[in-house]
Amino acid sequence: MADEVEIKLATGDDAPQVLKFLRQAATESDAVTVPHLAQVTVDQEKQNIDLINQFDDCVIMLAMLGEEILGIVTVMVLESQPTAGELGVVVAKKYWRNGIGRLLVEEAEYWFDNYSSLESLVLTVFTTNTPAIKLYQGCHFVQTGTTTEEGRPALVMEYRPAE
Repeated sequence: MADEVEIKLATGDDAPQVLKFLRQAATESDAVTVPHLAQVTVDQEKQNIDLINQFDDCVIMLAMLGEEILGIVTVMVLESQPTAGELGVVVAKKYWRNGIGRLLVEEAEYWFDNYSSLESLVLTVFTTNTPAIKLYQGCHFVQTGTTTEEGRPALVMEYRPAE
């Protein structure tokens, strides 16, 4: 059904749409911090997605409404902590506060619990992004520290599912 949101694993074929979505999202929110986004080519993005799909410690999933990307969730290994994955969630502004972010976070948690080789799932969120903080808290993330991202205060949170 075209009016139902579907979560799917991103493939290299999704690269043009993923880049277009991320570039648009970066104009809608200052929380979208993808390095060198403007310089990434479709071929590079295709290679990135294909490479990510070869490993069990990182993932890119898309929330789709028909052919339209509504949101993206990623889990990428932290260079400083090879057993930790960093969660990233981006939802198109016109779909904010419609449960898409929660759907993506829950899907990433399911992947982490059932398929990943990672030991922990972490994220960083700007302290000013109250809706996101509430979402993460409601999805079993707890604050484990504070940091500064892009010169702004941020919380460090870790996924701690109920036992």
